[in-house]
Amino acid sequence: MYRSITWARKMVTISKSLLLVSLLLTILVALQFKDCKSSLPIFDKVHVYVTNNLTNYQLGIDCKDRNYDFGFRTIRFGEFYFFKFRPTLIVGRSLYFCSFSWINGNTHFDIYIQNRDQDCGNECHWVVNESGPCKKQANGESNRSFELCKLSFHPFYES
Repeated sequence: MYRSITWARKMVTISKSLLLVSLLLTILVALQFKDCKSSLPIFDKVHVYVTNNLTNYQLGIDCKDRNYDFGFRTIRFGEFYFFKFRPTLIVGRSLYFCSFSWINGNTHFDIYIQNRDQDCGNECHWVVNESGPCKKQANGESNRSFELCKLSFHPFYES
C-alpha cells in the first residue's frame, strides 16, 4: 500500500510539472504578439506585390500555391496585384506561382520560393516587364542580377 501511495504522489508531481510547463509556454507565445503582430518572424505574414509595368497593356494575373488560389485579376499599367500568406516553418517549403496574360502572350512564373526569396523579409515586390518578372530590392531599385536571370533556371516561360 505504501508503494502505491508513493507512486500516486510521483504522478501528481509530474502532472503538476507538465501543467506548469504548458502554462509557461502558452504565456510565452501569447506575449510574443503585440497589436495582433508577432515579434517573432516565424509568425509574420509575407506580402507579395506584383506591379504591371507593361506600358499600354492590361495584365491578367492569377497567383496560387498548391492548395489555395488567390483569384484572377486584371490590372492596368502601374497598378499592382497583392496577396499575403504565412510561410511554412518546415525547411522553407512555401511556393507560390503566378500566371500572367496580356494581349501579346502569356506565361507562368514561380513568384515566391521561400528558400530563394528569404531576402524579401515580410514584403516581396515584383514588376512585370515585357522581358519578364523582375524582383525589386528593398530600396526600390531593380535587382539587376535577377532581371538578367542569373538563377539556376530560366524564370520566364512562354506558353
